[in-house]
Amino acid sequence: MIRKGRFAVWRNKEFELVSYQRQYYLQSSNPLDLENGFVGISGYKQVFIKSVSVRELEDAYEIVPYAMIAGHRFAVEGYNENTRKVALVTNNPFVKGKIDVHAYGKFEYIIEIPLDEIQLEEDRVPILGFEGLYT
Repeated sequence: MIRKGRFAVWRNKEFELVSYQRQYYLQSSNPLDLENGFVGISGYKQVFIKSVSVRELEDAYEIVPYAMIAGHRFAVEGYNENTRKVALVTNNPFVKGKIDVHAYGKFEYIIEIPLDEIQLEEDRVPILGFEGLYT
């Protein structure tokens, strides 16, 4: 599984964090979380949410996945479950000619690599006032 997006820690457990109209929600796919105040979303099986305030959270951050290829950093653009390939992008012009990349938009390059052939890393960027937690 490739983690990408916003996450929060509540009661020592990590959840995806979503927001709508300035309200924050924890998102889960675990039915056991229904016992902790989560509710189902109509029309979606296995998606449960819980409204929370920022004060209730222990931590909040954005996960930015990336991979290093031949010393160059590539951001994870997406993942194709059928082919099990990860799409990686960079705006570094020095990769062209060194790595088999293809043009992708203006001044960007993309490459698709099987997930089992690369090592994904994550940057964890604090959000919602938790920036001072790591200093």
